[in-house]
Amino acid sequence: MEVCMWDLKQRKSSLRSRSARPVLNEEILEQSHVARAGEKLIRAAVFIRMVEPLVALIFMVLVITCPVLAQSPGGNIFGGSDQTVGNGVREAIRWARNILFLLGIGAVAWGTVNIFLEKPYARQFIGGRASMAFGGIASLAYSFAKGQAVDVDTDVGQ
Repeated sequence: MEVCMWDLKQRKSSLRSRSARPVLNEEILEQSHVARAGEKLIRAAVFIRMVEPLVALIFMVLVITCPVLAQSPGGNIFGGSDQTVGNGVREAIRWARNILFLLGIGAVAWGTVNIFLEKPYARQFIGGRASMAFGGIASLAYSFAKGQAVDVDTDVGQ
């Protein structure tokens, strides 16, 4: 006898065997939160396993019947402006610069608090200094991204 995937008797028996309650000692279930949670997870897994073919069928019907909107002509990803990507990069660099400076100030402040509390403080100062240095590098990159020249004062304030 050949068994088809649409054989209802076999399907019902497999669903009954899948949905059978796991055999656990009732005393353990009453005492253990983990055992109860495990039993609930097992039941949820069995339910998901039973519903999975239906969800797959619904998904396939939706994919087949709905029009594909991604391939329709018209519309631009960046709104038709060629400057959008560049502006986004400049804004990201500006935010990174500001966040690095703020992190540096916070690290130095925390190092100062640790001095008063007689705790180790050198790492906070080193991290704050490094954060401010990277913020300076990000500020330099932001200036270059905006097309601004970076002048160096070589006459030392004269």
